[in-house]
Amino acid sequence: MKKKLLALPVMLLAVLALAIPAIAQENLTAYVVHGIDGDDFGLDPELPVDVWISGLGCALPDFRFADRIGPLAIPAGTYDITISLADTVMPCEGAGVISLPGVILPAGANATIIAHRTADGSPGAGDLLGLGVTASIFNNDFTSTGRGKGRIIAQHTALAPAVDVVVSRDYEDPGAPSVTVPGFSNPTTEGDAVLSQINAEFRPGEWDVALEVDGATVFGPDTILLEPYTAIYIYAVGDFFGGTFQYLVYTEDGLKPRSRSGERDRGPISQKAAERQFSNLGKRSL
Repeated sequence: MKKKLLALPVMLLAVLALAIPAIAQENLTAYVVHGIDGDDFGLDPELPVDVWISGLGCALPDFRFADRIGPLAIPAGTYDITISLADTVMPCEGAGVISLPGVILPAGANATIIAHRTADGSPGAGDLLGLGVTASIFNNDFTSTGRGKGRIIAQHTALAPAVDVVVSRDYEDPGAPSVTVPGFSNPTTEGDAVLSQINAEFRPGEWDVALEVDGATVFGPDTILLEPYTAIYIYAVGDFFGGTFQYLVYTEDGLKPRSRSGERDRGPISQKAAERQFSNLGKRSL
């Protein structure tokens, strides 16, 4: 049965914005996503944590699962980041969970930092407790779109195998316009480079998103509503085998149409065109 995915509102953290020094230097734009479900470890599902960033101090206290903070203008530079279990009495003094020294955030970048599970549950980079967690950076795409179109961007950050992603006007109708992107994998997957971020433009309206392995549906379909000139960011999170696998969905509007003289809306995007647009946009594990 199809489910409607509700786009979670973008939350702005005014306190952090005020805490960033007004230094005359180049900035980057950052978003931060909490993608670790406490249910994976028998803890509070919201798994509140505190995030400490060198130079900014205890920047994100009481940061909870599915929270997304941004956009934040941060001076470009190299940062040490520590994620610890939330301490309401002494924020950022709780037990450390992830430690990320020397994170390079370059000037002009627009990126999301997400804490998440590793592909197979083994300890990830910076995993202080051996829980099978880590953090990754993904580039954001706020560039202009084709006339009237929107953008769907998906990231694989779950404890889950590689899957094929199907985006269809009607998943239950084999003749409906659709595209399939194979080999969608968590960036912590061992071996060859993987496709952990996919990005393509679509005409507006309802689209079904489903995951398949060897042609069999393993998750979904779920229905998303794509508006013109919006970007929908989908993060696959949780434990596929432990029953916590889910999507976190966030919507950004205000994309601009491409200024291309005489451009025409040519209908649903083709499979070939979509495959050209799906790309590994600078993902990296921290």
